[in-house]
Amino acid sequence: AWTYPHGETGSSPIVVRGGIYGRGRNGSIVAVDAKTAKEVWVRENMNGMSSRGMMYWESRDGRDQRLIFPMNSLLQELDAKTGKSIMSFGTNGVVDLRVGIDGRDPETLGNVQTNTPSEVFENLIILGSAPGEGYMSAPGDIRAYDVLSGKLVWTFHTVPRPGEFGYDTWPKDAWKYVGGANNWGEMTVDTRRGIVYVPTGSPTYDYYGADRIGANLFGTSIVALDARTGKRLWHFQMV
Repeated sequence: AWTYPHGETGSSPIVVRGGIYGRGRNGSIVAVDAKTAKEVWVRENMNGMSSRGMMYWESRDGRDQRLIFPMNSLLQELDAKTGKSIMSFGTNGVVDLRVGIDGRDPETLGNVQTNTPSEVFENLIILGSAPGEGYMSAPGDIRAYDVLSGKLVWTFHTVPRPGEFGYDTWPKDAWKYVGGANNWGEMTVDTRRGIVYVPTGSPTYDYYGADRIGANLFGTSIVALDARTGKRLWHFQMV
């Protein structure tokens, strides 16, 4: 029917309301008419954003339509109809994903965003992270942010803190120095039950565990969380 020659095939496009949203030339985000392939708008030089796709949210009446993605660990939104930044989101249009990770100085953290687009459920953006599994990597907190304001709604600590379930599966105070146990791949939301299923990777250091005796919850697990509150419903540890 038609060909759009500038698409980036490493990213999955979103098709909604007659529009296609994806990655284009020079690291851009493009909006293309689904019937004709005509460009509606192009947002140039969006290098550093999640490479495998974006998230989409719209209001109940469909008037407010947003594309959501992290770029260089800054979560941000574009108006899907115009391609312009939504400056009312977060602080001047961005939410720094490095802020609030176990009280660590954001300036000491590298890139924590995942290249996978994560999930939107109701008015929540539910995010994993990709801080790595090496020494000094940040922990893989699962977090949910309000779509409209960018405010943090809930956090699930994949490396439990004192008083949280699973804390006794680690050496004392391991949460202060252990990282990883993060969701760098896909997660799944059961919208009818309001449950988000989160697979996690290995805790740090992923090739050496003699300094972290115990089961190390919630590393290498599938964790089911209440999507609205972040409360743990159940977990299954695979390794």
